[in-house]
Amino acid sequence: MKNKLTCPHCDKEITTVKMSYNKKQWLFVLPILVLGLYPLLSITFFKSSASDGLEISSYAIRMDDDEMVVTGIINNLTDSAWKSVSMEAEFFDESGNFIGERDDYIGSDIHSKANENFEVRFRYLPEAVLAGKATTKLKVAGGVSLGIFKW
Repeated sequence: MKNKLTCPHCDKEITTVKMSYNKKQWLFVLPILVLGLYPLLSITFFKSSASDGLEISSYAIRMDDDEMVVTGIINNLTDSAWKSVSMEAEFFDESGNFIGERDDYIGSDIHSKANENFEVRFRYLPEAVLAGKATTKLKVAGGVSLGIFKW
């Protein structure tokens, strides 16, 4: 036996049910949708680049067995906090030819208009780097801006 939906006024069976919103309901629902989608839209379309907003002010390189350890200070030039910031080391031989690159993430978030100490480690280096016959260029490769969240 099936449960049937009947009209409470005329006791006829209702075969289809239509759900729709009137204008007043849409005026209530639409702002909620917009506010819910704003964080997604701001992260997707209005994000700034980590290489524009973050700057390495100083750093030192040392070799620790088969890995390169870079310690330094990174400056946040923006009003947004950053997390998951990655550093990239590009390696060039004595002739200036590109021979490889490695990346690593710094371990902490960087608050707005703040300086943060960092340490990154690059492993599986090209032979020229291990032999001391290469130059290294360090740069900020990426990160996630927390622009809508002020710290």
